[in-house]
Amino acid sequence: MSLNNIQVFIVEDHQLISEAWKHLLKDEENITVVGTADNQNDAILFANNLRPDIILMDINLKQGNGIEATESICNTLPKTKVIGLSLHDDIAFVKKFLSVGAKGYLTKNTTKSELVEAINKVSSGDIFIANELKDRYFSSMLMGQEDDKKKELTFKEIEIVKLIAEGFTSQEIGDKLFISKRTVETHRHNILKKLELPNAAQLISYAKEKGIV
Repeated sequence: MSLNNIQVFIVEDHQLISEAWKHLLKDEENITVVGTADNQNDAILFANNLRPDIILMDINLKQGNGIEATESICNTLPKTKVIGLSLHDDIAFVKKFLSVGAKGYLTKNTTKSELVEAINKVSSGDIFIANELKDRYFSSMLMGQEDDKKKELTFKEIEIVKLIAEGFTSQEIGDKLFISKRTVETHRHNILKKLELPNAAQLISYAKEKGIV
């Protein structure tokens, strides 16, 4: 992979944001934006056709899931490196995203200089974590790694924990995630059992401690 011409593909479901990223990168001599997609299926299809060096991946897509798209792409295109861009600054999201093969994570508060730095460093083989998240991320990695592995939540469970912490009822969570109230209750039970916590209040405290909320 040549640093003289890093081919970047953008996956973002808001056209205005996608255009903003393209505009930020257009004057970089060693970076070329080769295409865009706004959903999971197109992201995977175009990535396989274009085989870009770097993919800037929005995690929360309206059609599909950026984490699932990343996992698929990383499994089939080992030379293509994915950098996530998200509104989420939760360390649990960072860990989950990197666990499926991504090599970088930025929040949408990122600056142009940080975005360019991330692209260059990841294309060189480094892992890049947003400066605002770096300290919390590495601190969490040093604390109880084996225990965290046993208690690792799925992406869906993380979503549910966040909504519980925000005060939503099981019915409201079900409506937001397009699943039944009973399914939400099952997830709640399994989450508490997995984390060995007695109730929702303790779950919220745990989530805050681990950076999930």
